[in-house]
Amino acid sequence: MSTTIEIPFPRASELFIAQPRQVIWASVALLVVFYYLLPLFFQRSSNFPSINYDKSQWTYIQAKSKFRGHAKTLIAQGFQKFSGPFNVVTDTGPLVMLPPEYIDAVNQEPKLNFNKFTEQELLSKYETFRNFRSPPPGLFEEAVMKGLTRSLPKFTKFLSDEMTQCLNETWEHSAEWHEVDLREDVLTWVARLSSRIFNEDRLTRNEEWLRISKEYTVNSFTAIAICKIVPAPLRWIVERTLPICRKVRADRKAGAKLLAPILAERKAEIVAAQREGREPQLPDDSIEWFRRASKGREYNDIDLQLSLSIAAIHTTSDLLGQALLNLCAHPEMVEPLRKEAIEVLGKHGWKKVALTELHLLDSFLKETQRLKPIAMTSMHRLALDDVELPNGVVIRKGERTAISSHRMWSETDYENPDKFDGYRFVKRRKLPGYEHRSHLISTSHDHTAFSHGKHACPGRFFAANEVKIAMVHLFLKYDMKMEHPSSAKWMEYGINMYVDPAAKISVRRRREELDMDDLVVDTQG
Repeated sequence: MSTTIEIPFPRASELFIAQPRQVIWASVALLVVFYYLLPLFFQRSSNFPSINYDKSQWTYIQAKSKFRGHAKTLIAQGFQKFSGPFNVVTDTGPLVMLPPEYIDAVNQEPKLNFNKFTEQELLSKYETFRNFRSPPPGLFEEAVMKGLTRSLPKFTKFLSDEMTQCLNETWEHSAEWHEVDLREDVLTWVARLSSRIFNEDRLTRNEEWLRISKEYTVNSFTAIAICKIVPAPLRWIVERTLPICRKVRADRKAGAKLLAPILAERKAEIVAAQREGREPQLPDDSIEWFRRASKGREYNDIDLQLSLSIAAIHTTSDLLGQALLNLCAHPEMVEPLRKEAIEVLGKHGWKKVALTELHLLDSFLKETQRLKPIAMTSMHRLALDDVELPNGVVIRKGERTAISSHRMWSETDYENPDKFDGYRFVKRRKLPGYEHRSHLISTSHDHTAFSHGKHACPGRFFAANEVKIAMVHLFLKYDMKMEHPSSAKWMEYGINMYVDPAAKISVRRRREELDMDDLVVDTQG
């Protein structure tokens, strides 16, 4: 007679109930392991070598660590070591690094897609980061170019008046040296200057809207950086629960509440105008620029308004903040800059030609941007299909690409490239072939801070004017200094380059040689 012995193996559900914490952590650990190992076995092999990863490494962990701390060095080494494009393993996987000579080819290739890249790099598929989703094609560019750039001359006086008010409320009038919070003040100025042009008075003077504009920008990029470190299988949990992500969503909701009555009034006016057979009477602001550029296509107003604020505040505050630190680190530039501003503004007032005649200030800002752009790469794309570029370079479907900015620090393109020279682009204007390439708003293969080609930053004309006006007010009205010139050194994380948030400067009020509130203005340019 046989005897059957039953071994009491618990069911999986019973095991989970009995030991939920252990099972959960084991599951999490397995997900993390699979996240790091599976790409190595199933990803399609690349045509390009990698500068920070080789197959002796089981995971990308070490490669990503090198990228976060030494991206600029890795990119430079890659172009020295390899004769063509190469891979850099980033926080979100391999990135094919292309030299600037491929800019035109990338611009002309529709299968290299920017929108799909942002889904991965800026996590725009997550609700927290929805403002990074792309609007209808060409909408943003047309709204900025036709609504903002074409009207720049009439905005000059508004920007100057707003900067006067900003300084009255943030920096003291004391003739004694006192320390200021440069990072917070620059964010405040740029938020207010931008809002003065983009929005009607109800938003421009609304402290809650200005707070949202500043904090939404900073918090969005901080939250993205944190979420990208988290393994993808767990990222959605972090995006839902991380306090800074919840703050981003809450601020978007608050911004939408502030915009709601304004948008309702606009819609009512448009309906009334159609009924009465007349043109609607609407303010000439960014809400209207986007409406006209949409040509009936659907879009989300709050997403576009916050995206516009991010684009303006993120880039402009970075350039202005670094320029002020560079000015403190190079005090020999102060008097020449003041002399130029006094001569030019004394002659032209706030006419359009005045800002273009500030050649030394233009050079100073372009040199600031050359040494420290906001990122070490530009023109990021994801291949929707296999793509063949010049010289037999094949980008495979699913690969991500970027154009390197390494030529901005190359001895081949610039003499003493690691040295700050405020006069550099004044001198280059005198060289044949460089007359127009040496302006702050100009882009080229050897200066890609505003990108280059047909997708160059459409807001760079406004940003240039905004920063110049702010700088003139600052160095004519204040003396500035820093205790240690090394404080002007920026921070680097991956391909991003940040103004040091802890940098401190001291200022004291001086009597400006010009009354900038009483200068001649020509709204026709």
